[in-house]
Amino acid sequence: MKEEEIIHKAFDRLDKNVIVFLNWETKEQRNDMNIDGLLNFLVNDHKLKFNVEIKKDVKNHQLYNLIENKNHFKDFLLVAEKLYPKTKKELRENDINYLEANGNAYINQNNVYLFIDTNKPLKTRKEKGNRAFTKTGLKVVFHFLIDPQLINRTQREIADLTNVGLGNIPQVINGLWETDYLLKLNTKEYVINGYEELLDKWIAEFDQTLRPTLFKQRFRFQNRDLNWREIDLNTNKTLWGGEPAGDLLTNYLRPEEFTLYTTETNKDLMINYRLVPDEDGEIFVYEMFWNTKFNNKTVPKELVYADLMITNNQRCRETAKMIFDERIKPNI
Repeated sequence: MKEEEIIHKAFDRLDKNVIVFLNWETKEQRNDMNIDGLLNFLVNDHKLKFNVEIKKDVKNHQLYNLIENKNHFKDFLLVAEKLYPKTKKELRENDINYLEANGNAYINQNNVYLFIDTNKPLKTRKEKGNRAFTKTGLKVVFHFLIDPQLINRTQREIADLTNVGLGNIPQVINGLWETDYLLKLNTKEYVINGYEELLDKWIAEFDQTLRPTLFKQRFRFQNRDLNWREIDLNTNKTLWGGEPAGDLLTNYLRPEEFTLYTTETNKDLMINYRLVPDEDGEIFVYEMFWNTKFNNKTVPKELVYADLMITNNQRCRETAKMIFDERIKPNI
């Protein structure tokens, strides 16, 4: 469903005696916030004007950015095709106004209070499988996010770099094309369209589809008093992700949970870094899934951002925002 469709469907399902649509005006992004336009409507003869962000749905990791928008724009409204009950509860707890395509709404603005939660979810068309967001596709798309120019290499070069079968590459590219994440500049050159939106989509799918398959085991430090920064990792094979990587990149986050991505065996990890298997341990180990040519002192910054945004920790998400603003956004 297209953005303006979501708004018009929502108003079609609202009680015209209570809320009346006035007009919708599309706007370019303002003040680096994800504002799609301005919406004017009446609620019981009270005129309201909102800065609007439109989404198909809202994943857990996206709540932080919505709170940021709400704090920046006092007259902020989220318009979504579909919202899950838990998400709506969190939006209300953070006093974020929202409107669903089925006519459900929460408006608490300028002495107007409106809460509708009785409309059933709209039936949505089942999307056909998109190979860009399968386990294999996500690995390829991650390399495009790390190096957007990679999209213009030959398909064989992309397959070799990403360690993915050649037959998968055209399917991944077609999947991005079909979802408007690729634009053709000329007969030979493509460019990623909506990098931040694609990164956001990738994070949601990574969390649900790829990350669980990469998990190896939980460990703890053999020496509880050990300074984790003093561990000499073989960075060709093992790197910090998540909270320790966030701290290394920003010096802002004191890690409580530790994430490692590795190609080493569990036995190697135990011997080389004095880790002890522990089902309740603070160290979460995942299989490395990208080309090691992109390795530095941490996993790629895009993955650090993803790891931190997936958490429910406010300081982690603040750190993620710093990494995005300082290290990712300038290169988009």
